[in-house]
Amino acid sequence: MAPQFPHLKPLLVAFFKGASETWRGFTSEFAPGGLIDEATEEEKDLAWMPATNDVNEGALGSFCVLMQWQPQLTLLQYNAQAMFHHNNTQAFMKKNFQADDYKFVHQTARESRGEEKKRREEMVLHAEARIAKQADTAKKRKAKAAAAAQKIAGITLILNREEVVKLKGQALKDHLKAFQAPGAPNMKAIHSSSKVGIIREGLQKAVDLYLAGEWRPIQDTEEGDNDGSDSGEEIEIPDHLMGEDNDSDWEDVTD
Repeated sequence: MAPQFPHLKPLLVAFFKGASETWRGFTSEFAPGGLIDEATEEEKDLAWMPATNDVNEGALGSFCVLMQWQPQLTLLQYNAQAMFHHNNTQAFMKKNFQADDYKFVHQTARESRGEEKKRREEMVLHAEARIAKQADTAKKRKAKAAAAAQKIAGITLILNREEVVKLKGQALKDHLKAFQAPGAPNMKAIHSSSKVGIIREGLQKAVDLYLAGEWRPIQDTEEGDNDGSDSGEEIEIPDHLMGEDNDSDWEDVTD
C-alpha cells in the first residue's frame, strides 16, 4: 500500500528521528560505565522483572476459573490466597513466626470479616444511586420532550411559500418541527442544525406539496374526540393563511 501514500517515507523518517532522542534517554543506563553495565550478576538477578504483563493477565484468568469452582469466595479471600501462594508465605511463617505473630494474624482476620460486607453494601448503594439518577434524567427528558411537543402542536402552520421563507431564528426551527410532526414528506432529512437556506427551501417545498394535494396535516388523536368522531381529523387551515392578498394578517401570524 506504500505507493498510495506519497508522504509515507518522509513521515516515517521524521518519526524515527524524533523517537531516537527518547531512545537515547531510555538506553543511557546501558552505556559503558552505567548502572547496569557495572552491576554484579547478583544485583541483576535481584533487579529482574518480566518484560510483559502476562503474569497479571494469567492471574485474572486464574481468578475467573477459581470463582467458577468456589463462587462463595470473596475478593478479599481470593487476594489473600493468591498472595499467600505467590509469596511462599507458608515457608516464611514456619521459619519466622512466633505465638504473638499467629495471634496478630487471627485478630486481623476477624477484623476483616466485615470488609467484604461493607464493600458489597457500597456497591449496592452506588448501583441504586446510579439507577435513581438515570430515572430522574429520563423523567426530565420525558417532561422536556412533552413540553416541546405541546409547543410544536400549538404552532399554526404557515402554508404560504412567500411568507414561510421570512421565518428566522427559533421561529424557523419551530416551524421546521411543526411541518415534520404532521408528516411533510420532504422534511424528514432536514434537521434543526441544517443550514438556514436548506430549511427555508424545505419549508417552501412542503408548502408546494401541500397545495398540490400530496400531503395533509393530520392530528394524532388516537382516542378520538369526546363526541365519538374518528381519529385523524384534518386540521382546519384559516382562510387568511391560504391567501396572499392581506399582508396585515401575516404580520399578526408571524408575530
